[in-house]
Amino acid sequence: MYKLGFGVERLRKPPVAIQVVDLINLARLAMSRTDVQPLYWTFIRNGKRMIGHLSSIPYWRGNLPIFAYTYIDEEPKGYVAYTNIGKEEVFFTSSSDDTKYAYGPVIETESEPELITKALNRKKQLAEKPLTIKTKDLTSLMRVLVMMSDASVSPPLWHFFKDEKHILGLIVPFFDYYEANALPVFFYFESLEPPATPFIKYLASNSREEVSYTSYVSDMKYFYGRIVTVNNMPFFESSRRKA
Repeated sequence: MYKLGFGVERLRKPPVAIQVVDLINLARLAMSRTDVQPLYWTFIRNGKRMIGHLSSIPYWRGNLPIFAYTYIDEEPKGYVAYTNIGKEEVFFTSSSDDTKYAYGPVIETESEPELITKALNRKKQLAEKPLTIKTKDLTSLMRVLVMMSDASVSPPLWHFFKDEKHILGLIVPFFDYYEANALPVFFYFESLEPPATPFIKYLASNSREEVSYTSYVSDMKYFYGRIVTVNNMPFFESSRRKA
């Protein structure tokens, strides 16, 4: 009984906390999959309303849970409605019957969950960093993103500002790497300017590649990458330690 209890306690470790800049970035992150509905958590923290989404990625010797969150000024309703087709839009609603939108249910907890409190209070979010590799250009980064995507899921392009540069990057797990379940690699691209829009469209056709920014998803012949802007990025090492 003691061994079982100890094992369960080890699994109660807090997730990594990542603060996204606003609700539309949170929805862009959470509502990327076509095969599942995301669950949103909301509660009051230090007098302000927080809303977040819990997910996980393959990472070193197991899976890494990530709690992405932001603060909101409005009172949430039962669902987050989101679309990026033709225009990007997000709002709270009490119904989920308009097929133009994807929906994520919202649960309001009576108090701040203990695991989330531990995650938010932790000074060092991530002890084991991924390998970081800088790509030559944005086109190379988009090739990696296409390789990591399929019809139902595509990883986000994380955007953050560090050392006077704007960085776009994504985590790629290389499975069965020696003793690790997955070797996490953070591929990234640096720019002096922020992304112009929240999406990047890509097409490799007729012996050439097209890469451009766009405000929403429209022409389905293109592949679209989602940019999620965050205030902190625990995956990224300091400039002195980049590979």
